[in-house]
Amino acid sequence: VGPRVLGSAKLPAFLMADQLSTIKNGAMIIDLSPSAEFAETHVPGTINIPLSMLAAWAGWLVDYEKPVYLIAESSQLPEAMRVLHKIGIDLVQGMFEKTNLKEAGLASESYVSESPIELAPRIEAGDVRLIDVRSDSEWNASHIPQAEHIFLGHLSDQLNQCEASKPVAVQCQSGARSAIAASIMQAAGYDVINLAGGFQAWKEAGLTTTATETVACGSASVTTCS
Repeated sequence: VGPRVLGSAKLPAFLMADQLSTIKNGAMIIDLSPSAEFAETHVPGTINIPLSMLAAWAGWLVDYEKPVYLIAESSQLPEAMRVLHKIGIDLVQGMFEKTNLKEAGLASESYVSESPIELAPRIEAGDVRLIDVRSDSEWNASHIPQAEHIFLGHLSDQLNQCEASKPVAVQCQSGARSAIAASIMQAAGYDVINLAGGFQAWKEAGLTTTATETVACGSASVTTCS
């Protein structure tokens, strides 16, 4: 018997839909569905990390000390377990099939995405709070003037900074990372909206952006709007 091959992992047990209520408190439940599918229907309190983004974001967003359960299609499980095991997430306790949860009426929640044109007046009026979850470099290059910056990888730890008295729109560059953010914020009880198309769509709509640029002769910065 040799050492365990990195990336190999025992597959967790398949669980029945009626077992969901017994494990929900104190556990982390990750839905691997594509973000558009998750937005339409999902189990309340779950977070969405699409399988295609699991390797990039699980290490940032999964609590290594909590039991983890997956909501996925059976065909996704080997790849998901390989990714999670490779980054040291070994407390995967079980897996639910999304179809079974939907048939049992447990996937009862959804969230909306709105275009920049729809959201801009509400953001500018202060009726909707906007959180930009992109990286520092993306934020510094250019951002929406009313946005607040919380990097996606730090969002779970900084939710206490986000007031829940008004709807919160989340935004990244294209809408993919902000879909993950939307699931995190909704699971925490926020009325959340995903900005469809992200910052790129905002720019393409001709809406105002702000850029922070470093002056060539020194370290000072200037803010410009376009």
